[in-house]
Order: sequence, then structure tokens, then C-alpha cells
Amino acid sequence: MFPATTQKYLDDLNRMQSEMNNLQQQMSSGLRVSRASDDPFAVASILQSQTRIAQLVQSQTNLGQLQAELNSGDAGLQQAIQYVDSAISLASQAGSNNTTANPTQNTILAQQVQSILTNLVNLSATTSGGRYIFSGDMDQQALYAVDPTQPTGVRQLATATSTRVVTDANGSPIWLAHTATDIFDARDANGNPTTGNVFAAVNSLLLALQANNGAGALASISALQAAGDHLNQELGHYGLGETNTSDALDAAGKSLVTEQQNLSSLRDADMASVAVQMTQLSTDQQAALDSRAKLSKLNLFDFMA
Repeated sequence: MFPATTQKYLDDLNRMQSEMNNLQQQMSSGLRVSRASDDPFAVASILQSQTRIAQLVQSQTNLGQLQAELNSGDAGLQQAIQYVDSAISLASQAGSNNTTANPTQNTILAQQVQSILTNLVNLSATTSGGRYIFSGDMDQQALYAVDPTQPTGVRQLATATSTRVVTDANGSPIWLAHTATDIFDARDANGNPTTGNVFAAVNSLLLALQANNGAGALASISALQAAGDHLNQELGHYGLGETNTSDALDAAGKSLVTEQQNLSSLRDADMASVAVQMTQLSTDQQAALDSRAKLSKLNLFDFMA
């Protein structure tokens, strides 16, 4: 057994060395808490912060995907509006030129309108990220195909609803997509086309031109204008979704920065403070060794002999 003063001296040296080892670990890892024993009271808060950060990162990923989807939808709807505007122009041309006496020109116009209808059907099958964004819950298939035997010129391949609600990082809903049926093929409870039905409006012009009916082509303009108005409303819906998504991304980014700072304050080492403590402990250790050397010429190996 060592004398009490010697034992205290050795205990103090061991304590200082242990503290220096801990500080060295903090300096090399950059972490104040790298295992639960470093600060048991901080563990729960650290885990909660890490969970929140993971949620925010996932939310940013989801919102980024939604933003791409909304951009595709917005672009598709703008194209659809342009196609309907072109159809209105062709209808006006058919009527103003009195083309009932010119079936050849009506045939040419009909071909252009048929192309417009086909393009609108293609837009109803717009994809983003491997999903048909206008197909609601059935997002792995298109909902429409061109079919001249149908009253609206298209065949509905499937009936889909949209129940997928996208939320922000706090769980608040920011987006519920509309389906191709909502956008292009508005119908009443009995399944009959209603005002704003894009496919029906364009097909009515197509049928008039195919029948060499200039008056019928002019009459289709009203339905086409209503279809254009409906598409503009849908575009507004997508514009609102884009705004909400952009705001949610900004909020998630700011929350992420705040939470990362919070985690850093809980877990990371204060390198400046660690360096000061390391210097102080090194000074104290050297002072203890020097003081002991003055009291005795014996070294530690002598005590341990």
C-alpha cells in the first residue's frame, strides 16, 4: 500500500490522464457525446434530434419529387390550353371560310383537329418519376386512349380516384392531385359529358369537320372555350400546388438547419473549449510531476517497486 499522500497523488495523475484521453477523443472525433456514457442525460435529446433530422431530410426528398411532378403537370396543362386555343382557331377558320363548299379543306382541318385530340390524350398520360401523374391511385397506367367509335373520341381505360395526399414536414396537407378524368373528361353522375369536357369539345369540332359542316364547327367554339376555361382552372390548381410545395421546401430547409444546430449543441465538441481544457490539464499534470520531484528524488517506478 502507498502512503495516503502518495495514493492521492497517483489518483490525481490518473484522473488528469483520463480527462486528457477523453478530450483527445473529442478532438479526434469532433463529438462531445460519442457513446451513452459520455452524457447519459443528453442521449434522449440527441436521439430525438436525429429522428427529426431524418424526417426533415425525407420530407425534402418527397417534396422535391412532388415539385418535379407539379412542374410536369403545369407544363402539360399549358400545352393542353394551347391545343384547345388552336382548335378554336381552326373552328373559326372552318366557319368563316364557308368551307361547306370546300370538303378538301375541311378534311385538312379535320386531320389537324384529330392530331390535337391525340396530343391531348397523350398529355393525359403525362409521366414524372415513373408515375402517370394524372392517373390518381392507378399511377402505373394511362387512363385514356384515342377511339373514334366513342362519343367523345376517346376510350376510358380505367376509372381512378386520387387519395394520395402529400404533406409538408409538419404533416399539414399541401397537395391532392386531380385525375385525367377531372381535368380532361368532366362528366355528371350519369356519366354524361358536362361543360368543360375537353375531349368532348374537341371531338365535336372533329365530327363537324368530318361531316363537312362549317356551321357545326362554329357551334363547337362555345364548348371549346368552356373547355379552355376548365383547363385554366386546373392550371390554377397546379400553380397553387407549386407555391405550397416551394414554401414547404423552404420551411423544411430552415427547420433542418435549426435542428442540425440543435444536434450540434447537444452532441458536438466545442473544439476551442476542448483545446483550452487540454492545455490546462497538461499544465496541471506537469506541475504535479514537478512538485513531486522536488519532494522526493524517487520516481513512480520507485513507488511501484
